[in-house]
Amino acid sequence: MAEARKVFPMNTFVSYLKGVDKEGNKKGVVELVGYMTQSEIDEELAPFAAALAKAWIYEQHPELVKMTSGDLSAQGQNVSVAILPPDVTAEVGALFAKLAADKKTICEQAAKLEKVEKELAEKTAILKDTDTRMKAAETKVKSLEASLQSAGDKVIVASEAKVVEYIGKVDELLKMIEDVKKHGVVTVSGGGAAPAAGGTGTPDAGGEPSSDFGFGSDAFATDKW
Repeated sequence: MAEARKVFPMNTFVSYLKGVDKEGNKKGVVELVGYMTQSEIDEELAPFAAALAKAWIYEQHPELVKMTSGDLSAQGQNVSVAILPPDVTAEVGALFAKLAADKKTICEQAAKLEKVEKELAEKTAILKDTDTRMKAAETKVKSLEASLQSAGDKVIVASEAKVVEYIGKVDELLKMIEDVKKHGVVTVSGGGAAPAAGGTGTPDAGGEPSSDFGFGSDAFATDKW
């Protein structure tokens, strides 16, 4: 069975009630409050238990409210404190159970949040890398499209030149056909003289032979030779 009362240093009690040198007496205050509430507490939960215990102390000893830290310290070197009544310790126990559950939930949620943040950072990195790759791919596609368009333009220009050349040749042929229709003569650039109109295509033998056979005499012009 726990002791009904326990002695603590006065400076711990003063620090607890009046907030003097909190850091220096933090451990002693936790121990004092833990004894009064009969609960296992740590520095994080101590303020909640301290508030309940302090309210009970001031209720039992209202004169302490008006006393300064100096007045309390003058009361002696130590102070004997009692365990809080069962209904108060039960209230404190219930409060601590809820706080412990809340703390556990918070820790679990913090762990999950840390995990989610880590996964988010990893996915963000992946998305960033993917975005970079996509932009590089888009650049390559645009470059390829420009290259294909340029090549297509060259093909079209070459084709147009061929068409113009063929049209020129067709025009030339049509002109020749018109010349044949009109004059019966086909004019061929760079060729020899065309045959006479109405010709049969037989080579010209030179007409009738000369009467002197080219000897420059009329001796053969009579029937006496």
